[in-house]
Amino acid sequence: MKRNLLTVLSIGAMFVLFLSGAVFAQDGPRTSTAASKFVISAEAGGVNFVKGRVTVTRKVGRSGYLLKGDTVKIGERISTAEDGKVEVLLNPGSYIRLGGDSSFEFLDTSLDNLQIKLHSGSAMFEVITSNDFAFAINTPKATFNVVKSGVYRVDVLEDGTGKMEVRKGRALVGDDEDAKIKKGRSATVDGDDVAMTKFDRGEKDDLEMWSRDRAKELDKINDRLERQRLRNTLITGFAANRWNFYDSFGLWILDPYYDYYCFLPFGYGWSSPYGFRYGRDIWWFRLPRYIYFQPPPPRYPTGNPNATTTPPNNTSRNPGNTGRRAVPPFQTVDRDNSRERFPNRRMDPTNIDTFPTRTLPSGVPSPPSNSDSRQRQPTTPPMQRTRGRDN
Repeated sequence: MKRNLLTVLSIGAMFVLFLSGAVFAQDGPRTSTAASKFVISAEAGGVNFVKGRVTVTRKVGRSGYLLKGDTVKIGERISTAEDGKVEVLLNPGSYIRLGGDSSFEFLDTSLDNLQIKLHSGSAMFEVITSNDFAFAINTPKATFNVVKSGVYRVDVLEDGTGKMEVRKGRALVGDDEDAKIKKGRSATVDGDDVAMTKFDRGEKDDLEMWSRDRAKELDKINDRLERQRLRNTLITGFAANRWNFYDSFGLWILDPYYDYYCFLPFGYGWSSPYGFRYGRDIWWFRLPRYIYFQPPPPRYPTGNPNATTTPPNNTSRNPGNTGRRAVPPFQTVDRDNSRERFPNRRMDPTNIDTFPTRTLPSGVPSPPSNSDSRQRQPTTPPMQRTRGRDN
């Protein structure tokens, strides 16, 4: 009897130890796995959202349904059914959001020479760009070059005519500097025939409302990025040459809790083209100083050594730059009408006082000027000020 009792107690103790080990094993790896699941990228083509029936037609590999997390390659055609919607990442900070009964493909995914062809239907474009980063949207009968950060809608009409509405920003019809499409105006293009009209920006359909809601949701995810967990991922990615300041405006960050990529800008105090302020930027993570002093890497003629096709003639405003970019692109945007580009830009840098602000080598990104009068300044405690006067 006594022996049986000891046996039962031993088995029970082993079972308890097994359960406790399982619990700790779950808690420990779950934390480390979550930390390691932050994924950084500066590439275009990631599928960030899918709703309804969305398919991909591939030249190489199996065609079929497009799923969240897939990557769209050059020449692969994405098509939506009537109930379909899809969001695809462009250069960091920019998105294409495709409505129902629509299709598009990439002609070039180079970050500084992005080329898209909208074959049919409607798409919203949330775009961050500058003169050094060409962004062209082609339709069967038109080409639109986006020259300013903003929000754009492009439709392909039944006869193939292309139509662009500029909600914010500015674009050109082809390369014609005289054919500017400004905020609040639309251009309907059928070959050489161009018609410019005004439209009511207050009128929005389901596609436009969905695009704005997505921008707001992704901005909230940016606000929740955790410094302690993501900082090591950023440092590791930099050491592996996965990102630098000279090839994009920021990074795509995959958050493991929401399973969406959001934009982490390099610039301080940026807002999305929709006007939603980004709560996190690269300076917030307090990375090692050597990262900010790293010289720019050599660049490839196309901006992307993995590009497999050449964009069509007369669709690119940027033929490529084989030299080194002296100033990081985000600084160029900061200096070029930053108030107009980012109307919600905040000017209260309280989190970057430890970063270098003087005598930086040429071309090294620097934090914002500390001359703003609204910056929080170190103060002397009242006790010390009182003691000083008494003495």
